[in-house]
Amino acid sequence: MKSLLFLFLFIVALSSPSDALSENEGCRERMYPMDKYQFADFGEGRVYFRDGKFTSAKLNYNYAQGAIEFISPAKDTLILTNKTRIDYIALNGTIFYSQPDQGEFEFIERFGEVSLAKKTHLTLKGNKANNTEQRYTSNPESMIPTSLLITNQAGEFRWQNTVSKPNYKVKTDYYLIDQNHRLHPVKKSSLLKIYGKQRSSLSEYLRKVHVDFNDVAQLKELLQFCSSL
Repeated sequence: MKSLLFLFLFIVALSSPSDALSENEGCRERMYPMDKYQFADFGEGRVYFRDGKFTSAKLNYNYAQGAIEFISPAKDTLILTNKTRIDYIALNGTIFYSQPDQGEFEFIERFGEVSLAKKTHLTLKGNKANNTEQRYTSNPESMIPTSLLITNQAGEFRWQNTVSKPNYKVKTDYYLIDQNHRLHPVKKSSLLKIYGKQRSSLSEYLRKVHVDFNDVAQLKELLQFCSSL
């Protein structure tokens, strides 16, 4: 019996991400808190494609998945696929840009040819035994693993501790979208890469002004300066 139980848990741990994404909302609700959505309800939104076409659907942004979800005709809650075809998503007056394997990023403001965007998502907090950096561990005296795979993001395996109850927090990261629609995390090296021709003036600004890259107001001031160069 123990061998069968271990085999079952091992299969669950190795389930592909695509299998997890095709599950309906009820299956995922046990893992994440109820306030995981940005909007109170799934609203009528539009997905605009690069060929100029669009489609309407009931949409919402899931903090836990870091992605836009839609209600399918079968009433399942699913994540958008074929994101290389998507230009942008409009929902409740908010614009989202898609990135394959990275979910959606909320547009904040445009500064010349560069846009500021953010990604708000849930992340585990707490002690070392209960965070997203935990790797697979097992009790050598038990056939049951103490951690199970919950996601595989960009090749990085993440595990959820099955012994202690997970504790989540909301985290916001900021990004730059350049003129070629490429995404860059907001940091000094990214800015110097995007504004390479204005490197000297930008370096001088950053030397004089100690910008907090987690403060959206300071980021807007910085990008306003960059766009004026």
